[in-house]
Amino acid sequence: MHFLRTAFFILLLLAVAVEYGHAQYRSGFAPSAPPSVLHPAPSRWWIGPQLGAGLNSQRGDFITDFCDCPFEDGSGVGFSAGVELGHFLSDKFAVALKAVHNDFRADYSYSVILPAYVVDEEGNSELLDVEHIRSNTVVLSYLMLNPVLQFFPFGGLYVSVGPGLGINTTATQEYALEFSDEFLIFVGDPERRVIERDSGELPDANGFRADLRVGAGYNIRLARSIVFAPEVSYVYPLTRIGEDDNWFAESIHLIGVFKFDL
Repeated sequence: MHFLRTAFFILLLLAVAVEYGHAQYRSGFAPSAPPSVLHPAPSRWWIGPQLGAGLNSQRGDFITDFCDCPFEDGSGVGFSAGVELGHFLSDKFAVALKAVHNDFRADYSYSVILPAYVVDEEGNSELLDVEHIRSNTVVLSYLMLNPVLQFFPFGGLYVSVGPGLGINTTATQEYALEFSDEFLIFVGDPERRVIERDSGELPDANGFRADLRVGAGYNIRLARSIVFAPEVSYVYPLTRIGEDDNWFAESIHLIGVFKFDL
């Protein structure tokens, strides 16, 4: 989805601009750090948990078996949690391995005109073409391994790139057909205006996922051996959600990582 990619690059440019301005300010006005602050050097290894959210977009289309009807271009917010192990190769480069559980859920809905019996105030019924709402929530989650290369251009700012490889842990959907609130209904659930509802496993879900992740983060030292790093990354899909559908899940991940020096 073009919106997700545009939003990610705007966030990345803002982060670079802020850090560059901060670095210029420090170089022009701040005194050099005393040796007692710089030595001994921090550990070259770190480990820590990460937690965050994903702004998800499922693009493409698929047909659900519940109503034999199509859905396309859903969006939603999912959560992610995991742990990472990293190592500084030099002052400018580091590598890390992230093991994370990513949620790529998304919601779909659209209106459709279907025939339905409508009853007027006098009790007379008539078959009319009436607006209905079809909705579907697709819950997708994966256990991913994400090796990344990090480059530190200046200060605590870093950019990262690496593949994501994982297996599917959840692939379900919840379908509903709702009647327009313009009329009274006498089928299904009148109070919630739901005519049809169904849920189950996502058929033909691909058990393997591969993607490419490009992002940026900033190391903020909280203590001698503790660093907090907010990160933003764009997740570009390399595999489809369903084996028989032209259907993909991409996301912008916003996470926080607590890094403990080893």
